[in-house]
Amino acid sequence: MKILQMIASEEFIFTSLSLTIPILFAAMAALVSTKAGISNINIEGSMSISALVGALISFYCKSWILGCVAGIATGVIMGMILSYCAHKLKTDSILAGIALNIFATGFVVFLMYAVVGSKGDTTDAPSTQVPYLNVPYLEDIPFIGILFRQNLLFYVVIMSVAIVAFMLKRTKLGLRIKSVGYNSIAARSVGVNNELTQFYALIIAGIFAGLGGVFLSMSYLSTFNSGMVAGRGFIGLAAEAMGAGNPWLVMLFSYLFGAVSAFSIEAQTRLNVPYELLNTLPYLMTIIALILYSMKNNTKVKIVKEVKKDESMGK
Repeated sequence: MKILQMIASEEFIFTSLSLTIPILFAAMAALVSTKAGISNINIEGSMSISALVGALISFYCKSWILGCVAGIATGVIMGMILSYCAHKLKTDSILAGIALNIFATGFVVFLMYAVVGSKGDTTDAPSTQVPYLNVPYLEDIPFIGILFRQNLLFYVVIMSVAIVAFMLKRTKLGLRIKSVGYNSIAARSVGVNNELTQFYALIIAGIFAGLGGVFLSMSYLSTFNSGMVAGRGFIGLAAEAMGAGNPWLVMLFSYLFGAVSAFSIEAQTRLNVPYELLNTLPYLMTIIALILYSMKNNTKVKIVKEVKKDESMGK
């Protein structure tokens, strides 16, 4: 009963939406990259460095706008580095992404210590916060009103989903991204520059990763700490896989992961369960989701093979 009351409370829904924002940004980054045929494992590292740079710039410049711009620029630079490794150095994109994630883990500690003299967090240099938007009258509506008193980046990420959906269906760049990811040889045969298209896709992904990092250090918290991304980049990859390339389904699964994360936090004060166990729930949910997704895909493959076998026997 306590669990149902907790899940149905406005506080829980508000927390779920807040925790969904960075996951959804990461999922959008993964979606655009995957559509272009690039496995962007680098999202986690991009979010981490973007979060730190955005927090530091916002503190020293006393401007959340400059902090957001710096965070986005950092995400774009990380995407460009991945593109350079994959296209110019001809390295495997997954291995390059892993290397960049490892680099990001150490670089944020180095940069944080060099700038604020701390290896753990930026408590001595609190970031300027991204503002919240409260819509008069609408914010007072029970439950629905939660949607009208959110952080500015909440509305940005919702618009991002709509923009990505429109881009992939209605724009030349979106169609080229999908064609390169679906069949790069066919795309090249009709004059599409595969490398340039993937470069643009990684820049777009970098923008989303930067925004996800900025949210964590300039909205969800007012400081940066080295472990604050906490696998959200990889959870975003899982949400993208579960959504099967559909931006709206990706948003739905991102919220599911956000709700599980919120449950693990809220339950620590309401349920007599060790918090160490509750902290594993988001990652356990990610593993379960990917297993179910894999099982579903394997079933489809078997059905297709059986249909082709029956057709060949019929001939």
